[in-house]
Amino acid sequence: MREQLVAYFGAHHKLVEAGALRLILDTSQPLDLSRRLIETAGVDSPFVTLEMVESELRRRAGAARAEVVARARALAPAPTVASPPYELLVEGFTPPTAREPLGAYTALFASRFRALSRMLRGRPELAGLRPVSELRRAEGTAAVIAMVREVRQTPEKHHLILTVEDETGATEMLVPRDTAPAKLTYLPDEVVGLVVALPREHDRIPRVVAVQRPEVPASRPVGRARERRRALFLSDLHIGSRSFLDGPWGSLLDFLNEKSVRPELAREITHVVIAGDLVDGIGIYPNQERDLAIGDVFEQYEELGRRLRELPRRLNVIVLPGNHDAVCPAEPQPGLPEEFRAKLPENVRSVGNPSTFALDGVVVSAYHGRGFDDLIPALPGASYARPTEVMKRMLSMRHLAPIYGGRTPLAPLARDGLVLDPAPDILVTGHAHTYGVDQYRGVLLLNASTWQAETEYQRMRNITPVPARAAVVDLTDCSVESFDFLSREPAGEGRAA
Repeated sequence: MREQLVAYFGAHHKLVEAGALRLILDTSQPLDLSRRLIETAGVDSPFVTLEMVESELRRRAGAARAEVVARARALAPAPTVASPPYELLVEGFTPPTAREPLGAYTALFASRFRALSRMLRGRPELAGLRPVSELRRAEGTAAVIAMVREVRQTPEKHHLILTVEDETGATEMLVPRDTAPAKLTYLPDEVVGLVVALPREHDRIPRVVAVQRPEVPASRPVGRARERRRALFLSDLHIGSRSFLDGPWGSLLDFLNEKSVRPELAREITHVVIAGDLVDGIGIYPNQERDLAIGDVFEQYEELGRRLRELPRRLNVIVLPGNHDAVCPAEPQPGLPEEFRAKLPENVRSVGNPSTFALDGVVVSAYHGRGFDDLIPALPGASYARPTEVMKRMLSMRHLAPIYGGRTPLAPLARDGLVLDPAPDILVTGHAHTYGVDQYRGVLLLNASTWQAETEYQRMRNITPVPARAAVVDLTDCSVESFDFLSREPAGEGRAA
């Protein structure tokens, strides 16, 4: 983790003092603490000092004491939290602050802009960086970091016009056709770095000559387990659906209990990650009641607990919600409410959607994937059948669901929890009900399979599921073996990251 933290600060153009680094490493959430330190340091300070770390830890201790006092006053017992066999680094959901809706969304987008700007500042490709408000007074070439507000095409010559903005103002920019920047797809509300040629005449607009995205650093230290450990990745159980695949689930249980193929491999699995849509929910789509075997959401979570108790108790199981689960639908989502967590076995940990955690030193970002619903229509050639191609764009933007006002509701929080920071070693999603394994800039991409057969609603939307697949990742090198449990005798298929 030491090398990863140094690289993380370096990617944000910060130098961390040795004493500060030691103290950060001694905490339970070093990457979350590091992210907060970068936020509070601002762009003008190149250093992260021991005093800065101590100040942030005092602030956190004070917040924790305040919560204990509040619970005591409410005569509510503080929850007992066992030390988990994984390290939660960053949770996307943060409690909302009290403010009116417009101000809350303003704070959300300001948070996004600041977080992604930090990843772009200091790049040699963006020399001559200026705020948008100063472009009109500049000459030659300049660079800006801005959020894309609107993209349109000129009616005659088919050039692109970008309307972009930063904290100082907004402006239009021309992207001439048949240039490299014109071959890119620009999404509303993504943050980009733009190199522009500035016109001499004041009645003309800047011309884009190059584009930089926040991106995953091309070279960075990666996390790997020191001892042989494996993790199993699943998604979209949809417990309570008539289409739940009971037979393949039984084959998965036989595999994990070392009663079928590859018992030596199953023995090395220590973690299971389930990326959302744990239950089928109630009223998620029109006439869903016809597809339900369990029509009460509390009973669905009872059944989920029963199914998870069938897994070997030695496993550390991490679950996050999806759009079918009984939590707030706006993203980022909190973990399951206590009344549902209480129905799960003790070896199951509920985290928010998305969340970033470390499994034996390997940093995993888990996201259910509702952002696919907006990104797939917006990206040429994208489809639910090839989810890892969309995941590459998520990593390039360093954001999971940037488009506001589409099918993915965004929660008005003070911090944008959908920013991918830090860059993970593994990015896992679900939602698409298909299966995909790929790699991008050293990040293993997994779109985990569903355990629900095709429903009438999916047929209506032309979604063809690829069910009952499981990815088993060797955490020492992030190589993958894929298993198909739709047959009673699954055959493993290896693939390196």
